[in-house]
Amino acid sequence: MRKLMVILLIAVLGLFGTNMLNAEVSPFSREYDAWKQKQIITPENEMKPTQPSHPFSSVKNDARDECELLVPWDDTFTLAMNPNDDGYTGLITLPFTFSLYGTEYTSCYVNNNGNVTFDSGLSSYSPWGFPISGYPMLAPFFGDVDTRGTGTVWYKIESNRMIVIWDHVGYYGSHTDKLNTFELIFSDGTDPQIGLGNNVAFSYGDMSWTTGDASGGNNGFGGYAATVGINKGDNVEYAQIGRFDHAGTDYDGPFLNNDGVDWLDCQLFVFNTGGEATNVAPVFVTTPPSPVELTVGESWSFDVTVIAPEPNQLVDAVVDHDISINYVIIPANTLTFTLSYTATAADIGTHLVTITATDDGTPPLSASYEFEIIVKDVSTTPVELSGFTATMSATNDVQVKWTTQSETNLMGFRLYRNESSFQSGSILITPVMIPATNTSVQQSYSVTDNEVEIGHSYYYWLESVDFSTSQFFGPVNVNVQGEVPAVNPDISQLKNAYPNPFKANTNTKIEVDIKTGESGTLTIFNLAGQVVTSYNVREGSHIIDWNGTDANGNACSSGIYFYKLSTPTLSQTRKMLILK
Repeated sequence: MRKLMVILLIAVLGLFGTNMLNAEVSPFSREYDAWKQKQIITPENEMKPTQPSHPFSSVKNDARDECELLVPWDDTFTLAMNPNDDGYTGLITLPFTFSLYGTEYTSCYVNNNGNVTFDSGLSSYSPWGFPISGYPMLAPFFGDVDTRGTGTVWYKIESNRMIVIWDHVGYYGSHTDKLNTFELIFSDGTDPQIGLGNNVAFSYGDMSWTTGDASGGNNGFGGYAATVGINKGDNVEYAQIGRFDHAGTDYDGPFLNNDGVDWLDCQLFVFNTGGEATNVAPVFVTTPPSPVELTVGESWSFDVTVIAPEPNQLVDAVVDHDISINYVIIPANTLTFTLSYTATAADIGTHLVTITATDDGTPPLSASYEFEIIVKDVSTTPVELSGFTATMSATNDVQVKWTTQSETNLMGFRLYRNESSFQSGSILITPVMIPATNTSVQQSYSVTDNEVEIGHSYYYWLESVDFSTSQFFGPVNVNVQGEVPAVNPDISQLKNAYPNPFKANTNTKIEVDIKTGESGTLTIFNLAGQVVTSYNVREGSHIIDWNGTDANGNACSSGIYFYKLSTPTLSQTRKMLILK
């Protein structure tokens, strides 16, 4: 990750003085904010640790704009704290024993500033690197969180684990232009969701800021870098993923430069603090996309970067492939090498490439990455298409027809449908491939799509599949028109509001289904449980368009709100967020 520097306790005391480690003013007092604004920001004086970080494993979700937390929020979570700056909970008793590198705990404190501690609540807002004496801590994102503008901290305790969510939280002072969402899970080691044997997990949604104003930050960046990691509190045992102080996806490990906070988006890290080997497996920083699609004669290259999180280790790599890929690998702490390849006719088809990186630690650990290279031949035309149409039938179905003039070495056809003109996201409507005839004589094909709805517009794509590749045609478009019969939902249900979050002075839509014979009430209320407004709904499907005002037409303030559907057979609550 980045330059993992550690602050010894004496260095921290000199650095912060009475700033946060021994704050003279309680964060729960009215005088606190004025006191905090007067504190002098001293440049951080980190020292590089002599001992390596404990290991962690990472799971990357490439759907970066749509990722969610490992355990999503629901209405079984408990509000940890009201909107605050630098606050923390009282002592929370755990129904299980948590082991932190040999020390066992059965209680903890949840702190607003992105961490959980075990010896006392912590109001420190300028983070430091690990390890450090004192302050045993699990820190998914130790930074100056401020929920007075927006955002909420929640927790849930189960028999073998505790889950804490910092949900769309802003930064000091009361800023809401950038928000972070992240989660901590810790257990007795028996939670299968994070892997048996692991007892800590950090999970991330969208991460947008690193630093509050009182920590030298400007517009959410710079100053004291936010810390992601674990501290036992003995100035020896720790695990650190990195320090983050700017936007971007750059990442070079815990021991080098500060990293870009966007690299954390959608990440999941798991740890075993119950006792594990000290080596950390190599981490892939840049990897080729998959698949890489090339035509014969086309050239491609990509720079792969793998790091050894420990500063004194070397990483070597082996590339397993069945085509002629060129590269030169020289072991290094930050290993970068270029893959280059020119597609040939002999390589037409799909090829799996596996990169395995191994460090020289004790014991040596490896990490691997796989991707595909697909080589296509554009010099041949397996199918010559002379017609492709989609029309509505008399029974309000869609009739899709196509005609071929010739077919050569063709396996068959597949048909795809979408309600937009984008092929991405289209669904396959012919799960069984339609066989080809492979003849030079004109052939006609037809498929009836009866899974369409009146009043909708549909787009269709035809895929011709040969023995090495495929070709797409389309889209063709058809509007399904006619009278829509009234059909009531089979069950009553409350669907997600969209958009969510939404900005003040705009609207969000709440979808509600009420089954035949029922009626219900949709109620919107605030964190205090006070009813903001309500709607009566009858059987059928409805969209409630809420403009963020109460029953008297007054605009609601930014923050967390709940919407609840109550019917004779259902009581369901969901959450939404109004931004400034």
